[in-house]
Amino acid sequence: MPSVMLEDRVRELIARSGHTQETFGAAIGLDSSKLSKALNGRRRFTSLELARIAETCDVTVDWLLSGEEGPAVAARVSAHGSAISLAVGEASNLAESRDNVLHLGGAHDWPKPPTPQSHLWIEQGAELAEFAISHLGVPHVLDTSETFATAIERAFGIDVRVMELDGGCDGLALSTRGGARVLLVAATENPTRQRFTMAHELSHLLCGDDQGLHIDENVMAGSRGESSEVRANAFAAALLMPESALADRFDQPVVTERVFAEAVMDLKVSPSSLAWRLFNLKVLSSERRAQLGAMRTVDCAAVAERMNEYARWVEASSQPRIPVRLVQDLFQAYVEGKTTLRPLANLLHVPVEVLRSAVESAPQPSGADEADDFAP
Repeated sequence: MPSVMLEDRVRELIARSGHTQETFGAAIGLDSSKLSKALNGRRRFTSLELARIAETCDVTVDWLLSGEEGPAVAARVSAHGSAISLAVGEASNLAESRDNVLHLGGAHDWPKPPTPQSHLWIEQGAELAEFAISHLGVPHVLDTSETFATAIERAFGIDVRVMELDGGCDGLALSTRGGARVLLVAATENPTRQRFTMAHELSHLLCGDDQGLHIDENVMAGSRGESSEVRANAFAAALLMPESALADRFDQPVVTERVFAEAVMDLKVSPSSLAWRLFNLKVLSSERRAQLGAMRTVDCAAVAERMNEYARWVEASSQPRIPVRLVQDLFQAYVEGKTTLRPLANLLHVPVEVLRSAVESAPQPSGADEADDFAP
């Protein structure tokens, strides 16, 4: 964008504020001489100055630079239903924060899926799952402490949020022209549903479905004949239950309840999903699929004698989660003097002064890890 457009928007904000140029400069911590030079094109606004202008005038850095709020805000306004509106609004705020970080120099060249080799949507989902596993790692959950959400953030730079939605929305995938990608799922006491939803939305983000925003009110409603849904469901099945991980486990002619239940607990999938996956791989007969698929996850936990593990799993899936990597990146931008504390305070839902007091009185964290089962 030509710099004059940015300068005109800042002049507009000064006029709206009722400030003189000098008092406006003081409000954003910029002396009148530097502000005058920036407004006349003789110097550039720094990223920190843009952040302070946006904060003072209640606009976004994205608006300052482009004059547009982007598809996220439009989606937030047009969404219907309280749970969906809440989810889209939260995802939009997270996307705005990520876009600001990217503008401040936090861009990263994340892996991109190869061009599909097959024209069949189910096979495209399987191909995409192989690509995802190559970056996420094979889902051997007993040997790692990395959560599914953390793995997605680490491998693809997608910000993952878990929040309470009170029904009406299982999850959504949101991407912006600025490069932000947000995956949001509902906190729930049904961990297998949450896990499948997370994988399902990951497919939509990796494929760029629905031009920026995809909402799943009920991820278990089936594909409804939509190509992107067929691919996303096939992807989730192949990602969470890869054929290679099932081959050794189910190498006997008869699949016992115990073996099946252990697989449900290890792979953290629903009995119904695993039974269908094994049927499609020709491991189970139709009759045996119906028998094992009728079990509940809690039944499998009991058969496998892993009820304590199941209880911890349900507790974890019920808890909200904010995007850890986004918190780290916003804090790093503040430490480097590129932005104020307000974006981080907004993300954490705490007053700026409370956060500033905590930051100034405590040593800087060495890092943030989540200790829980990696799902996958």
